[in-house]
Formats: sequence, C-alpha cells, structure tokens
Amino acid sequence: MSSRVELEPGKTLLLDGPASAAIVSGRVSVFGAELGPRKRVVVRKGRRLPVEALEPSVLEVITGLGGAATVAEGSSIPDSWREAAHEILSIEGPVRVMILGGVDVGKTSLCTYLANEALKAGRSVGIIDADVGQSDIGPPCTIGFAKMEKPLGDLADLRAQHVFFLGDKTPSYMVDRALEGIRAMVEAATREGVDLLIVNTDGWIHGREAAEYKKAIASIVEPHLILALKRGDELDHIIGALEGWEIRELEVSPFVRERDREVRRELRALGYRRYLDGAKAISVNLDWIELEGHLPGVGLKPSRRLAALASSILGFEPLYCGERQDKAVLVVGEEDKVDPSALDALEAELGKPVRVMRKGEEEGLLVALYDKGGRFLGIGVVLCTDYRKRSVRVLTPVEEGAVAKMCVGRIKLSPDGEELGGPRA
Repeated sequence: MSSRVELEPGKTLLLDGPASAAIVSGRVSVFGAELGPRKRVVVRKGRRLPVEALEPSVLEVITGLGGAATVAEGSSIPDSWREAAHEILSIEGPVRVMILGGVDVGKTSLCTYLANEALKAGRSVGIIDADVGQSDIGPPCTIGFAKMEKPLGDLADLRAQHVFFLGDKTPSYMVDRALEGIRAMVEAATREGVDLLIVNTDGWIHGREAAEYKKAIASIVEPHLILALKRGDELDHIIGALEGWEIRELEVSPFVRERDREVRRELRALGYRRYLDGAKAISVNLDWIELEGHLPGVGLKPSRRLAALASSILGFEPLYCGERQDKAVLVVGEEDKVDPSALDALEAELGKPVRVMRKGEEEGLLVALYDKGGRFLGIGVVLCTDYRKRSVRVLTPVEEGAVAKMCVGRIKLSPDGEELGGPRA
C-alpha cells in the first residue's frame, strides 16, 4: 500500500515493518540520523522506526503485509535520553556505556540514538551487541562488535567485525560462556580503539541469577555510566546489585513497540536467513578441525573393543561406538532395535552406563565456523554426520577449505532458518 504523508515539526511518523518511506522534500531524523530528499527509510518486519520531522517534510510511504504507518504527536526521544547523551559527550577521553533493560523497552533504540549523537559530535563509536536473542550486530545466538562509521537508523545495517558464538538465544543456560564472549568483544573493541563504546545487554532481568549476570558484565566492561531503561520497579534488584557504579534511570519511549514471543522468533529467523544467504552443503572432516561444543555421537574416542562387544550382545553393528572411562555412546540407525535387556548386559560387561543415540539427532544444529586465525567466517546448519568417515555435512555460505574450527550450539534450525528447538540433554 502506498501513500503520501505530510509531516510537520513536532510530529513523528511511526513505521512498522515491513515498510519504507522515501523523503520527497524536507528533512527528517531517525534516532538522530538526519535524512534529506531522495533518502529512504526501510523497516524490517517486526521492527518499528520513528521518523521525526526537523522541518515541514513530504514522504512517500509504502507498507507491506502486516506493516503500518501512523503519525503521532511528539518526539520518540525522551528528555532523559537527551540528558544522558549530553552527559556522556561531556566526558573527556574514551567512554564506556552499558545499557540495561527488559524485553522491548527500547535498548537498541537508545544505543542507536547515543551512537548517532556521538558521531555527529565527531567521536568514533563502537557497539557490542550482547542481546543474543535479538541480535542486530551479528547472527542470532552471537555476541558481536562493530565500529559505526556514519549515522544509521537501524543497527542491523552494520556488519559485525568480531563475533563470539554463544550458541543459544539466552545467556541464562550458559552464563560463563556468555561472559567469556563479552570479555572477548571488549578486548577486540579496545584493540580497535573508539571514543565511545556502547555495550547493549539482553532482556534477562528476572531473578537473582540475572542480577548477578549483569553485575559480572559490569565488572568486565567497567562502564563510566550505566543507563537503565525502567518500567515500574522491574530493574530495582539489578540496580541494587550494581551498587558502586554510576547509574542513570531513563524512561521508556512511549513509541516503543512491544512484540510477542512469536514475533521475536520470526525476527531471529530473518537473522539466520540473512547469514545463511547463498548457503551450500560442505563437508567438514572432524579429524582436520578443532571441534568445540557438543555434537551428538562425536567427541568420544572410537573403540573397536566396544564395537565388537556391542555387536555380539546387541546382535547388530552400531554406526559408531565411542567411550571414555565413565561412559560409552552408541549411535544406531533409525531402524535398529535395541533390546533393553541386551543393553543392560552390555552395561554390566563394561561396568559403566551406555547411551544409545539415533542417527539424525545432530541434524539441524546451529554451528559457527572459524578460520585458522580464529576469525569468524559464518554460521551453518548441520545436515548429517558420517560417523565412520568422521565428517559432517554443513549447510553454510562458508567455503569448505577455509574452516579450521567448528563451534556447536544448542539451537536447532530447519534449512530455511526456522528454529526447531535444542538437542536432547
């Protein structure tokens, strides 16, 4: 649907994606990024961008299926945001800022606004995106860093320069690894050298563990200022845990759009697809690369003794047999039948538990691929494993010969980027 919108100063055009607006005349601002005639604002599905008139302006607006365009009174930038930006820019030397808040309170919008204001003031800006569930910098399930060279309305237009693969859409199950990733990105940002480093955090705020996690992030980042976007008292326990740090409590913009779980899931799917664009099937030999994380049926030392013993007791040869001192793993075909009494006999003979896995449990696992220098190359989806050849087929845009390390995540995807869930515990 196409329409022409006349926008006066003091009014804001709220674009809900999928939508776009071309500036015909006048001048507008999106989170502080100023745009004039012949410029266009594009809004992804599930996102909202506020277009504010700096002078009388005319825009050609197009909305797609599910998109919308409405004109509202006032600015999308609360006074407390402007005051925070002024305080940050008044600090001499390099500055680090950490952003706190729950789900859908405008953390990314605040990051974008602060970055744009700093760029307009002549500062260099870097952003660490640690909101793994709704990543803008890097694929979903990752922590990314990028330098911002020019004002932008959408941080998704940035391409990550450094990426740490967490492998899950929340840090709550992998706190130590998430902190390791944030530390790695802070170190990368320090090497890059920026005047303002903004660290966006995830929306996990409920409970003591969430407060301890945010406290640990602050210890790593060592921010000059923590900006907390609050609704009611939901952040009080976290702010209490951050005693000793400079904290400013900011209001949530009235124009922030709240999204349900399904919309956030769709946004992650779009993020996966973006980084799987141009994917093809490659073969990764597990004996030639470093493997990090849990790939079902792989990682234990292959055992000929176990293979022979299992074949004689179970009555068929498993596809893969591996063991270590405290356990053994058998990978069997989809049609193979394992008699419980035979499995008990095998465990009694070995003197340790035996886990039986079906071929195919590994299919769909999200992985990250790195080169020999540790540089992030891209993500992929496991298609299948050849246990005898010890190789894995992966759907990815990464070139086969460049892979030196593969990290396995907890999330499962379909080949078109839809989340299917995680592996069996």
